[in-house]
Amino acid sequence: MQAQATTWFPWKDAYSVRVPEIDAQHKRLVELINRLQDAMLQGQGKAVIESVLNDLDEYTRTHFAFEEQLLAKHGYSRLIGHEAQHRGFIGKLTQLREEYRSGSITMSVQVMEFMKDWLTQHIMQEDQAYSAHLVKAFSN
Repeated sequence: MQAQATTWFPWKDAYSVRVPEIDAQHKRLVELINRLQDAMLQGQGKAVIESVLNDLDEYTRTHFAFEEQLLAKHGYSRLIGHEAQHRGFIGKLTQLREEYRSGSITMSVQVMEFMKDWLTQHIMQEDQAYSAHLVKAFSN
């Protein structure tokens, strides 16, 4: 019996930033990383893996833009550093996509662990840092 996609990188309540729309977007990112992991483990073709990578790239950009606009609107003092982290991840994801397309790398456990670890650390450190700020802003 095959494992479900969500078992590799399960959503945990500890990831919640207490902003429902952002939590929903984070859950979608976790789901996309799980889909990519599943495609890799099942030995699916390059076209399938590229499609999931494209979805992950597109959704990541959409999520980061939404989050940054919300933080700017509510005067988050650490926004510049937060945006820099986002740009770094987008750059790395773009590099991975290009290297995968060209055949210079394969989707590997190391690549998947990088994405999972980056998102987990970013949510647990950077995103948790703005949680109280946004919760307070929304309660006013």
